[in-house]
Amino acid sequence: MKKLIILFFVVIISMASGMSETLTATDVGQENYNTAIESINKKKYVPALKSLNKAIEQDANNSLYYFTRAKLRYEAFKDYPGAIADLKKVAELDSNYQGVYSELAYVSLFNKDVKSTKEYLSKAEVQNPEDIKIFLTQALIYIENMNFSKAVEVYDKAIELYPNDSDLYLRRGYAKSYMRRYRAAMKDYDKAIELNPKNYAAYEKRSEAHSTMLRTGKAKQDWIKSEQLRFEVPEEKK
Repeated sequence: MKKLIILFFVVIISMASGMSETLTATDVGQENYNTAIESINKKKYVPALKSLNKAIEQDANNSLYYFTRAKLRYEAFKDYPGAIADLKKVAELDSNYQGVYSELAYVSLFNKDVKSTKEYLSKAEVQNPEDIKIFLTQALIYIENMNFSKAVEVYDKAIELYPNDSDLYLRRGYAKSYMRRYRAAMKDYDKAIELNPKNYAAYEKRSEAHSTMLRTGKAKQDWIKSEQLRFEVPEEKK
């Protein structure tokens, strides 16, 4: 009887130990993920990637970790194949994960895989037809095919849904610049800056528009502002 009782407690302790290890691994994964987000906010992308790698090592079935690493890979490092691999893992873990197919379509386009882009766009439209990445991808396809007026139409629809998105005005302005509609483009750059005064790309593109219109003084002013914002040191580092 005593042996049975001792054996019972050994089993219980072993189970508790296993649960403790699982919880600890999950907690460590979350800590590494939080560290990664902090690094991303400070524009420290290499440490952020290392932290995300560690988070995934601790919790290999967390779709959020893969999704975040995918965005970091293509946005910061232009690692499109790596990002696609991570996004496919997200879809494998959770086929209903919001935004996974629109992201796959967007990144596949940059990876020069038009067939996959179209396939993922179809899935994304079923999942959420108002996903902003759908519009961005569609517009980029038109731009690659030199159909700038269609790209502007896509951005028009996107702006109706997301009127406070600075990047959409920037992109629409860029498409209008291709059409040599510089004054119309300038208005979009102005709106992009109004919505996000730290949108350095909007200052850069507005500088180019000023230069094209022979406004050298304003072009120089916007270019300087663009470079200041591009290399601005985050508050945490000051």
